[in-house]
This record gives sequence, C-alpha cells and structure tokens, in this order.
Amino acid sequence: MNRVRAAFAAMVLGILLPAPPASAAEPAALSLAWSPCAAAGSSLECATIQVPLDHADPTGPSIDLAISRLPAADPSRRRGVLLVNPGGPGGSGLGLPEYIAQLFAGHPRVAQEFDLIGFDPRFVGRSSPATCGLTGADIAILRWPGAGGFPGEVAQARSIAQRCAAHAGWAIPYATTADAARDMDLIRAALGERKMSYLGYSYGTSLARAYVALFPDRVDRFVLDSNTNPLESGRETFRGFGPAFERMLGLFASAAARDDARYGLGSDARTVRRVVDGLVARAEKEPLPVGEETFTAAELRTLIFRMLYAENRFDYLGRFLSVLRAGQPLPADLAFLVNAGSWEAPPPAPADNAVAGYFLVTCADSKWPTKVGRYRAEQVIDSRAYPFFGPAAANISPCAFWPEIDRPGMPSVAGSRIPSVAGSRVPVLLINSLGDPATPYAGALATRRMMPNARLVTVSASHHAVLGEYPNACVEEAAVGYLLSGRLPMRDLACPA
Repeated sequence: MNRVRAAFAAMVLGILLPAPPASAAEPAALSLAWSPCAAAGSSLECATIQVPLDHADPTGPSIDLAISRLPAADPSRRRGVLLVNPGGPGGSGLGLPEYIAQLFAGHPRVAQEFDLIGFDPRFVGRSSPATCGLTGADIAILRWPGAGGFPGEVAQARSIAQRCAAHAGWAIPYATTADAARDMDLIRAALGERKMSYLGYSYGTSLARAYVALFPDRVDRFVLDSNTNPLESGRETFRGFGPAFERMLGLFASAAARDDARYGLGSDARTVRRVVDGLVARAEKEPLPVGEETFTAAELRTLIFRMLYAENRFDYLGRFLSVLRAGQPLPADLAFLVNAGSWEAPPPAPADNAVAGYFLVTCADSKWPTKVGRYRAEQVIDSRAYPFFGPAAANISPCAFWPEIDRPGMPSVAGSRIPSVAGSRVPVLLINSLGDPATPYAGALATRRMMPNARLVTVSASHHAVLGEYPNACVEEAAVGYLLSGRLPMRDLACPA
C-alpha cells in the first residue's frame, strides 16, 4: 500500500480551552449493518452511521460517517476496540486497519485481541465528502509562488477560499477537530464499548487530545505517535515546515553524496543540492519525462517534500532523482512515486477532497492572520533563510480569507476551537522522533508537560510516524506492552535509533 501521510495540523493558539465536565451524557446506541468493504481483496467489514452535522443540534440534519472493522483474530481473547487514524487533516482512514495489522505482524496479539476500527473523518472520503470545486493546479496544499508573484498568490488564495465557501459552506461551520472527536465517541457508542483504545499518527494526535479533553472517562489505552504542537497556531505550524524540511533536504544531500556511486548526484552535499535545484528549474520550463510519465515543477517539489518525511525514504528519493535526471523509466519498485507528486484524492471522493478536508479543518480550528502584508513579509524572510521550502511554507493561505465561523454556544478562546488537555490526569503514551520534520519534537514535549500522567517514548531519528513505520524494538516493546497490558512504562524512555 502506498500511503504517504500528510502531516499538517491546526493547533491551539496561546490560551487553551477548558475541558467540559467528564460526566457528558452517554450517546444513544446506534445499530450497525456490517458488510464487506468495496475495496477489491479487502477482508474489512464496513458500515455507515449517521451523526449530527451540528452536535449541538442532535435532532437536526445528519451526515454519513463511514467506518471499517477488522475483527479480533482470536475472539476468545478479545479485549475491545482500537480506533486508528492516519493523520491529515483530510486523510482517509477507512483502509487503515489492514495496514495496522501488517505493521504489527511481529506482534500478532494486537490484531488477535482488538477489533481494529478505521474511519473516514467527517467530510473526508466516504463520510459525506466535501469539495471546494478545485481542479488542476489548485488541488494543492503546499503552493510555491508562480509567475504572477505574490499578488498572484493572494488572488489564488482568495479564490480558493471563495470556492470552498460556495461549494462547502454547509460543512465549514462543523469541520472542527472537536466535532470529529465527538464523532469518535459516537463510533465508540455504536460499537457498544464503554471505553475505547486509540492509535493516531500526526494530526491523529490532535484528534486524540480533543477526545481526551472531552471524554476523559471513556479513554482506555491511547497511543499518540508524532505529536502535533498544542501551543502553536495553524500559521505557526505551517510556517515551521520551511526550516524543518530544509534541514531534511540537507540530510538527504549529505546521504546521497556519501553514496555517489549509487545515485550519481554528486560527491558532496552542495553538488547534490545544485542537481536538485537544477531539476526543479528545468521542470519550471517544461515537465520532465520519466518514461511515459512527466513531472511538473509543482509535482516534483511535492514528491521531494513527501520523500523527506523520513530518513528511510532517502533511497527512494535518490534513485528517483537519478532516473529523472537520465530521463529513464521508473523501475518497478519505484512505480508508486508516479502519484506521489499529486494531492488528488482517490475515487469515489471528489478529486479535491483531501485538500478541501485539510482546509476545512485547518482554517476552522485556529485563527489565521488576515493582513496580507504580514504574509508577504514572512515569505520574504523565509525564502531567503530556507530557499527550497520557505516560499511555500510561508505563502499566504486560503485561511487568510476564510469565512467567519459563528456557532452559538461554541467557545473560542484566542481564536482556537481545539479543547485543551492542560492538566489532564489521563494516562496516555506519546511517541516521537527527535528529528521529526512534520511534527517536531517540541509538540511531544508540550503535550507531555500538559499531561503529567503521560509517558513519552523518544527515538533518536529523523522520522515522521514511528510505530510500525520505523523498525525499533524499544518503541514497539513500550507501545505493544501498553496496548496489551494497559500499563505505561514507569518513566519516559529514550530509544536509540
């Protein structure tokens, strides 16, 4: 399965929302009609439940929520459900249970003892999918400045926001992380579980924190891998991609230079970097061929961005750039990279669904700057400091022109709508790599400080998404031990790479 997690999240801005009382009313039980999922060759069962569009109006309009299940392989030892989320926002999780079972193949008791439950969050995939009506180059999250310069970027960002309002205005007020966390609790209730266990990556940790804050008495064993930062705004998080991925590009250039015989990109990091910049410059003039496929500059940059999420993708990137430079066809084991430069969602969702889902959540969860001059000034600074990723990471966002969200009864402190876990006594397990470029280590430290009963497992690597993705016996022992026993490590752990 080719799964590249987008690691974009909207964060809490400064002051944090207080959690509601733990005595929230138990949702009414929902009936589920399970049937084989539509995907060919899948052993998953799927069902659809209806949840309120507005949780403050449970008898009002409803939306579909698609869920999937890989039943516990050993029913006699079944201990409950493990809800899983791959991140995003905008990421589909319906097929994730089978993938999680593969990741834990070396620890079969996880799939033996838990029903693995996936879901498409509201407005994503098969869950009443939203669209902004975007086509072509507008279907993108990271946007590098084009021929129209910054004024053109402003016009495009404004246009995207307007099209989202026109096509998805019905969903915009109800796309917050808190809404999705309430959906998760309805999934728990529909499954007939008093408590729920959870494994979430990247933005999935934002969902986890919101759930812990809203429903602390319904939390069983929660694992948060690659933690978003609850102290950052959406703008701060997005702008942080500039320095983080510039660092990863430097690490890649050094690694490629050390193995010039394999990649042929140069024997020193500066030469490798010049080759990368030169390929992008060529693609700006004309899409570059790779066999029968071609890559535009935007697609090439996006592919490079995704391959820099983790050190163990460097070999893929080095070999791809070598093939691209030579104009040769991709070898079979690199064929998955053909689509790695695209932001389009797979059918039956609208092509722009992943991007629409990202903007709906990110723009709703936190207050974004609205002064165009601020974006321009920050982009100039970051373009000089981080020439490859700074121009896109600091670019103006459609969130700058997003419709105001006014929901009676919904608290909004300092512009944030994500519930806070500050002071929560709920025990959870946090996992993060020291050099994670998409969800930097500071997010794990901030979450750890907020949750005194949590434990943090740190691995000395530069890798986004650790558990099951980055083979490490120390991390796996801590996580699997916790999932199976319910007991956290006695103290925070530092795992060598």
